[in-house]
Amino acid sequence: MSLFFRFISVFLLLLAQSAGAAEAPRLVVLVAVDQLRADRLTADLPGGLGRLVREGYVFTRATVDHGLTNTCPGHVVMSTGVSPAKAGIPGNSYVDHQTMQSRYCVDDEDESNRVIGGTQRRSPNEIRVSSLGDWLKQKSPGTRVVAVSAKDRAAITLGGKQADRVFWLGRETGNFTTSGYYGELPSYVKAFNQTSLFAAGAGARLPATWDHSPGSMRKDDYPGESQRYLRHSGHPLNQGEKPADQVYYSPFIDELTGELARLAFEEEKLGRRGVTDLLAVSFSAIDTVGHLYGPYSAESADTLDRLDRELGRLLDTLDQSLDGQYLLALSSDHGVLPLPEWLVETQTGTCPVPEGRIDMNALGLGTYWKLYWSHTKPFGNPAELIGFSSAGIVINRRYAEQLDLSFDEVKRTLETYLEDQPFVREVWTREEIETRDDEFARLFRHSYVPGKSGHLVVQLHEGCLVYGSEGTSHGSPYGYDRRVPLVFFGQGVERAIDPAPAHSLDIAPTLGARLGLILPSDLDGQVREIWQKSQ
Repeated sequence: MSLFFRFISVFLLLLAQSAGAAEAPRLVVLVAVDQLRADRLTADLPGGLGRLVREGYVFTRATVDHGLTNTCPGHVVMSTGVSPAKAGIPGNSYVDHQTMQSRYCVDDEDESNRVIGGTQRRSPNEIRVSSLGDWLKQKSPGTRVVAVSAKDRAAITLGGKQADRVFWLGRETGNFTTSGYYGELPSYVKAFNQTSLFAAGAGARLPATWDHSPGSMRKDDYPGESQRYLRHSGHPLNQGEKPADQVYYSPFIDELTGELARLAFEEEKLGRRGVTDLLAVSFSAIDTVGHLYGPYSAESADTLDRLDRELGRLLDTLDQSLDGQYLLALSSDHGVLPLPEWLVETQTGTCPVPEGRIDMNALGLGTYWKLYWSHTKPFGNPAELIGFSSAGIVINRRYAEQLDLSFDEVKRTLETYLEDQPFVREVWTREEIETRDDEFARLFRHSYVPGKSGHLVVQLHEGCLVYGSEGTSHGSPYGYDRRVPLVFFGQGVERAIDPAPAHSLDIAPTLGARLGLILPSDLDGQVREIWQKSQ
């Protein structure tokens, strides 16, 4: 080959590489909206949420692909692309089989990982796999990964093991904080907090009460709603001794989360340093408000509207600073069951128990009473024999041996007693979860972590809620808890509505493949073809 043609070949190669680099997004944004049911995300919303539906690639049949639908596992699948079972995160909490101690999904025994200003210890060390942020750093060590949420478990699981900055609202201190795992709290967060977030910092501008319109789905002050912070407009907000708790259960926590995320974007110069950075934001208010008032309440409607505006502000900031050179994915960790009282009124309930609501404390006491009369009387303590968590029921083998009890007999007693309850569909053993060939078994397998998950996993009948006397929750393998939105948006993304089944764990593989990252070989999520045909 002549020198001239060699020169032309090298020139064209460099030109192609330059063009490819120019097409690389400057920032990846991962947005999680805690407890956002798929049916609540529509193109009619005027702000950022609606814009994503109107301009993005929308999967209309997306679900979380595991059976125990809680915040911690629901977030970790978005960032890692693997099931909670593989990630080692069965639920928000679990009972350690050896110690019988209740453990939190992002807890850490290392004192160096203490929360700044608090007594708890937090880190991603319980996560057994790598995540999108880790893959980005493997390709480009200069990449910065920042995660923000009101919840520590949401921010930590989205950020992954190598995140540079991870911030959440410290419920102990009432300020946004981090832990020693991530280093010191940067000066801009200290300025955001001031001496007290709600007295002198960014939260000081919040009103004393949260006022909202009556709502359109049902009347305000509805039966079954929580009375914790009133059941009607005029909820206490920035007042009293613990404003952080009141704000946490209001849409204003999302406004503070979004404001801090935009501040971190500016201060960390994300997307403006010559490499692809990652900003992960989890908005929590749809969940905290939804637990108290249900998804069709006036409070939830106002929370959604305010989040729509807040996400619009974030998109405006990204548009102005990055000139469209960013990729964004949005999904949720789980859905939620409507208030049982609403299901009764609308005649849409499916629970065999007519009222649909089962008192959690009464069920626990009944279980202890059964164990006492069957196994531990007269002096044994049934509360020491088992441990409850969102990951199932664990039997204390050591205590059973002390009482000269058969582990298998205790398990059979529990299984029989619980399955006799009219609201229980099935009680699963580990053996059944691992060997049964049906959809529920598959979903529970994706949640099961040996040594953390329960010896027994209780599946309620569809539509039944085991909870307190007020509010609602999630955690089941049914559609109302598993159907979530899944939207991709931004640079090179096609505008489309796709009815194909998809999962929230497809996010990390899809973004990672687009960025040319080295992906782990054992991912459970799929790479989705969501790109404009010219890309």
